[in-house]
Amino acid sequence: MTRSLIAILLALVTLAPMWAQDEKLDELSFEEAPLKDEAIPYFAVGVGPAFNFVFASMDDVNARAKELGLGELQSPVFQLGAEIFTAVGVIPNVRLGFSWVSGSSTSSANVSVNGTTVNRTLLYGISSRTFHLDWAWVPVKSLAILPGLGFGWGDQRIETLQSAEGMDWKDLIDSSTIAPQPNANVALLQNTLYLLPRLNIEYAVTPFLNLRASVAYTWQFSSSDWIGNRHATVTNVPENISVSGLNLQFGVFVGLFN
Repeated sequence: MTRSLIAILLALVTLAPMWAQDEKLDELSFEEAPLKDEAIPYFAVGVGPAFNFVFASMDDVNARAKELGLGELQSPVFQLGAEIFTAVGVIPNVRLGFSWVSGSSTSSANVSVNGTTVNRTLLYGISSRTFHLDWAWVPVKSLAILPGLGFGWGDQRIETLQSAEGMDWKDLIDSSTIAPQPNANVALLQNTLYLLPRLNIEYAVTPFLNLRASVAYTWQFSSSDWIGNRHATVTNVPENISVSGLNLQFGVFVGLFN
């Protein structure tokens, strides 16, 4: 009997701490802590073609076209080119890029000059080269919204060409005429500086293919004199002939994209 009592007491002494631990475990909370949302990092290195549409003012150019007996030049001016860009690793979500695009709009017609039918053409063209600084926000995977600012330089040109149906090589090498009547060619060129704020929306279809739609505005803040045929300074050119205007752009880029 005594041995049985001793065994029971030893069992109680052994199990008492375990019951106490179980009570402490019951008091512990195992509720899941909310996970902190982490921003999606941005990374991109790409290059590809850019298709740009410039809605520059064409009023004064078209007034000249009317004087020459031509139809209006179409707006926007379509530009084709390319852009290359890369994310800056040391500054999160910042991207640097460089683009170059060029294009023109033309109007042509057959007109009569002193009884001779000639083909007359008026061309207005814009060439642009731009450094871009963009900041990327990635709201969801594969989609990036990038506001940015560009600084660029380039030129705008106005060319008037007129030619008869046929020409003779001997007339072209005549030092007194260069181009015999009624053939003529006048090319005006002006260099420009501009700022280009823009907003890009880009979608990475795969880690190696990126699509872009962009809206921007070209603000021309400085320009050179107009130069005619690479030599003469041309005066009284309307000031409203400018590269300033709304831009719409689409691009397809290959590279590495998150």
